Amino acid sequence: MTERLVVRTRSDRCRECQACALACSLYHDGACGLSAARLAVTKDMARFTFDITICRHCPSPVCVDACPVDAISVDLHGVVRIDEDECVRCGACASGCPFGAIFYDALGDRYLTCDLCAGRDGGPLCVEICPASALELVCVDDESQESV
Repeated sequence: MTERLVVRTRSDRCRECQACALACSLYHDGACGLSAARLAVTKDMARFTFDITICRHCPSPVCVDACPVDAISVDLHGVVRIDEDECVRCGACASGCPFGAIFYDALGDRYLTCDLCAGRDGGPLCVEICPASALELVCVDDESQESV
């Protein structure tokens, strides 16, 4: 049995304030900007709700296999990571992700995905900062097939 940490989204609670995305870019890049966020909040006009897209840190990530230069890896904790120095910016990872959770940052000319705020003692900043509690850090059991 393998357990891994993921950010569970509660889209029904989201109010599209973008605090999560701004905090993400601030933590990773030192400046607030939606293009540098490793998650996205979008309106679903058909359901009149908001959708939060963030990496699910899949147990067998398609994005890893899609990368032709092995710039994407999974660490010992199951966290998917993109090595920006190795990435050739072909977009195969983004095309391969079935959840749309790899984002192209045109300003920085790079592909980004959630790394659960690696190195941050308090865990993912987006979870901490969300005023509506629409994001939650959870441990999932790969055998239970729990969706996040």
